[in-house]
Amino acid sequence: MLKQKLKPYCYSENGSLKEIIVCSPAKHNVLGPEVSAVGFAKEFIAEKAYEQHCQMKMKLKDFGCIVHDLSTEVSSSLWDRLVNRIFIRDVGAAFGERMLLGASDNELRQPDFYFSQTFLKEFLDKSDIHLAPSSSSLEFGDFLIINPDCVLINTGHRSKNRLELANFLFAIGIEEVGFVSLPKTIESLHLDVVCNILGKDIFVAASFLRFSAVSIFKSSSVSYEPEYSTIDSFIGRHGFSVYWLPNKEYLLDYTNFINLNKQTVLISDETAAYYQELFPHIEFIGTEVNQLQHGAGSIRCLTMPFVREDD
Repeated sequence: MLKQKLKPYCYSENGSLKEIIVCSPAKHNVLGPEVSAVGFAKEFIAEKAYEQHCQMKMKLKDFGCIVHDLSTEVSSSLWDRLVNRIFIRDVGAAFGERMLLGASDNELRQPDFYFSQTFLKEFLDKSDIHLAPSSSSLEFGDFLIINPDCVLINTGHRSKNRLELANFLFAIGIEEVGFVSLPKTIESLHLDVVCNILGKDIFVAASFLRFSAVSIFKSSSVSYEPEYSTIDSFIGRHGFSVYWLPNKEYLLDYTNFINLNKQTVLISDETAAYYQELFPHIEFIGTEVNQLQHGAGSIRCLTMPFVREDD
């Protein structure tokens, strides 16, 4: 049980990771017809998933990161059966010295959002908490920090209402919000299933994103009319170069990783060797996560960075 308040500090996707929140898997198998009922793609074997989650936590700790596992912080028979609770990223995000809490309009996820956010509210100062507008929905698998002044958000599926979200983010000091709209499929359920920031200045992206427009809202604009850009122009303007990923239908192992700092990445062991050959200046630490991915999420979805030091 936590004995002191948590204090968020996070201005990037690649600062040195010092503190992180995770949630261990529920200890229930999901088999046969239950699979589609919980939104999974394959059967979920709880014992294997728990072992893989423990391995992931150990690699985070070996890096020197403090790991908070909120699975033991909630006491409820329902909580013990919420198999989607492992995807803690969607629930909220530390941005700057604030904790942004999302809202899901997916009834399957609303209970685990409720329990996770109840815990976070208890262990955060009230002044640090900022709730997404009730008129919108925002799952933070759709939220990517480009820099302290700019974020990229997908509003194609689980996150909705661009203008409300932009105004919410402008109110906390963000100057520019780029929006994309992904296909409403499990292969592109969230933004971090198709793209991510890698290391210091690389943006890895699914090849189909070259055809996606970015709608750009700026806090300095006197009108509500967005500007439009290609994603590579938008990302390039902020100092990143795009690496277009193989043209595969499902890119979860390629995109859903987490930067431990600008030189170190925790990634699925399925793609660690692939990336290591491409980017030898970065260390890729592989970990087995295949049993944790059945709900269209992997390492990034399984983790909520809470404190990152500026490099």
